Amino acid sequence: MVTPAFLLACSHGAICAALMLRILARRNPPGVSMAWILLVLAVPVGGALLYVMIGERRLGRRWIERAEAEHAVMADRFSRLARGAAVDPAVLGPAAEPTARLARALGGIDVMRGHRVELFSESAGILQGLIDDIDACRTHCSLEFYIWHHAGRVLDVIDALVRAAQRGVKVTILMDGLGSRPFTRSAGMHVLHQAGVEVIVVRPVSAFRLAAARADLRNHRKLAVFDHHIAWTGSFNMADPLEFKRDAGVGPWIDAMVRIEGPSCAVLGAMTAAMAFLQQGSHGKDLGVSLEALERGAGVLDDRGPVALQPFASGPGFAYQHVESVLLSAIYSARHELILTTPYFAPGESIVMALRSAARRGVAVTLIVPLRCDSRLVQYASASYFSDLLAAGIRIERFDGGLLHTKSVVVDGEFAVFGTVNLDLRSFHLNFELSTLIYDRGVAERLLALQRSYLSQCKPLDAILWEGRGLGRRILENAAQLASPLL
Repeated sequence: MVTPAFLLACSHGAICAALMLRILARRNPPGVSMAWILLVLAVPVGGALLYVMIGERRLGRRWIERAEAEHAVMADRFSRLARGAAVDPAVLGPAAEPTARLARALGGIDVMRGHRVELFSESAGILQGLIDDIDACRTHCSLEFYIWHHAGRVLDVIDALVRAAQRGVKVTILMDGLGSRPFTRSAGMHVLHQAGVEVIVVRPVSAFRLAAARADLRNHRKLAVFDHHIAWTGSFNMADPLEFKRDAGVGPWIDAMVRIEGPSCAVLGAMTAAMAFLQQGSHGKDLGVSLEALERGAGVLDDRGPVALQPFASGPGFAYQHVESVLLSAIYSARHELILTTPYFAPGESIVMALRSAARRGVAVTLIVPLRCDSRLVQYASASYFSDLLAAGIRIERFDGGLLHTKSVVVDGEFAVFGTVNLDLRSFHLNFELSTLIYDRGVAERLLALQRSYLSQCKPLDAILWEGRGLGRRILENAAQLASPLL
């Protein structure tokens, strides 16, 4: 006699088998596929539901259609904007050249010369600098941030945006639908709408949208562009660290941004225009300027500065793993010294192997991470890699002055990768991110000085003491590492 329990077991088996075949039919890294198969088998019903919700990088039919339609257009636009300032990677030197060529092949954007770059590492200076550039803006400003938080000096930024809109500046704001969800219901959102500011919520979250697209593919970028010749980018969200997540127990968020003047700013503005188009099918009115005007501005080289740099956008709609490939190239190019800062370290085996290889060929490798992380799961997953890194001679320093949120890689004091990408699989595969590859010794040395200032507030991880941690802790760490492909 066929019982309900038997039918339920057969149905569950059939669902698990179908999902495993679907997982295996997709070209994922082995660790990702194995993690999902184990979850589907180990957690009845829940594992299958979780896979349906977030197991595949589903951006939604309209998003994909727009991306396919826009791909060739944007590639041509980036090329045209960079044309007057493009630099042959061969002039960058043997350490930087391979990374620059790879980034050009994958991201479609040339290395450009003619920039002035300032580094900001204090939140008060970042917020005041943004306010000053908003107040000086004449035609258009766009601000694209993962998190907007309605408190502290962010209110002053909103006031500056309102003033800009009132004097006729075209103001466009992009915010992530999950990271900025509380802000979308705040008084600040109402004030911006009332002032005529164009606000675009990227990938809004709702129960209805879950059926069409994966909910955790987020726009993690931090980018502000003013009149298409000034840009800010880095790790800083539009949130005053004196007010943001004060009860999280990790201290204030520690961030850094670069202020860029020069031809790449037009390319960065075109990136924000592309994101606006992908979200709503319009270019935010081309963010207030024509392509011809952008080309004229980008092609005019003056004495802004000698810095060569290369913006690099990545995300789930791009070639799989390509930001990881650029980071791997940078790590493998190191000959003397490599210093990395990241708030979240769960990068998978490729990056770990590259770091260990660098250390074993004589490169002085230093990894700086927060002592306390706002994600317990990520903190355990990070710790699972430490023994292997320490055994290879890598120096691990844990920052005790707050949540170190700066994402930076400095190679031999010669060039740097700086931006929004964490050293974790989420940033590599799931989030829309923005990196700036800076090929200038002066800027690299300033970033190196910032990293060394972080070291003055760090506690070094002692290999002997670390190996003495308990068995229970080791099990938690390794279990978290198994889940890291899903983080």
